[in-house]
Amino acid sequence: MTTKEKIIKYIDFKGLSQGYFCRKINVSNGFLTSGKHIGSEKLKDIRDNYVDLNMNWLIYDEGEMIVSDVSTVNEDQDIYKKTGTVEHLKALLQSKDETIEAQKETIAILKDRLGMANKSKVG
Repeated sequence: MTTKEKIIKYIDFKGLSQGYFCRKINVSNGFLTSGKHIGSEKLKDIRDNYVDLNMNWLIYDEGEMIVSDVSTVNEDQDIYKKTGTVEHLKALLQSKDETIEAQKETIAILKDRLGMANKSKVG
């Protein structure tokens, strides 16, 4: 697999568009489909913008695609690996909805406490 093919694999894994990836590293949209080589400056741009991409895997075909650090395991990536793009997005939306509901409950509890504190000051 070429370096550019690996980048496309990474982009697909992350659920990004090729256009977004190219804009982020300041190259034209055809960057991934034209030419064979990637210059060192562009590799630095990729490294700086996509820190979880294992550069040893990208350049030397060593190790895994994603840099895995046990202290920074990303649950979203695990869900993505298991389910694919659509399922990944559904899981993210469900997680967002659950977070919003939990925050609404916390806000209601805090409002009640604040109301009680204000009543005790007045009474």
